[in-house]
Amino acid sequence: MELRPLGSTRAWRNPVTSRRPAAELHSPLGRITVFRGPIGAYVPLGGSTERWEFVLDGSEILSVDGMGTPGYGARRQVRRGVDVSLLGVEGRVTGRRSAGPRGRFVRLEAGGTVFAAGTRFPRNYVVDSSGVELADFNGPDWRFGAAEPGIVAFAALVVAADLEVTLTSPLFEIF
Repeated sequence: MELRPLGSTRAWRNPVTSRRPAAELHSPLGRITVFRGPIGAYVPLGGSTERWEFVLDGSEILSVDGMGTPGYGARRQVRRGVDVSLLGVEGRVTGRRSAGPRGRFVRLEAGGTVFAAGTRFPRNYVVDSSGVELADFNGPDWRFGAAEPGIVAFAALVVAADLEVTLTSPLFEIF
């Protein structure tokens, strides 16, 4: 799966309407279009709170309410927890970044579905609630064991929100 912004990077960082395409992802299931739009007031240093919609070939597979702008804003909101709707089931996405590998994760829980992204050098991985590895990734390069809409939607969220940085050690920024 690869992230490719549509239009200028200015449109990617500060969308004007809720139905403006912000990014396009190519997945094993087809093209995923990401729509972003502000739902709160814009804060100069922190960005704004946004509603994100992930549409796979015309049908919404994931919606996220209260996400920050990609990068630092999204990571900050995920640390607090963000409400999501995965394939019509309400849930929550959380994440944390720490120096130790066991403390770094991004986790999506919706109904009985749980996806958790963790870190293992040199690549990152995604497991379900039973511990079965579903995907392996490094940045925008994803390899799926079995491409299902739920895991593909989770992967699209991690890539579009730039949450894979959450899985890297903050010590790498020092050196």
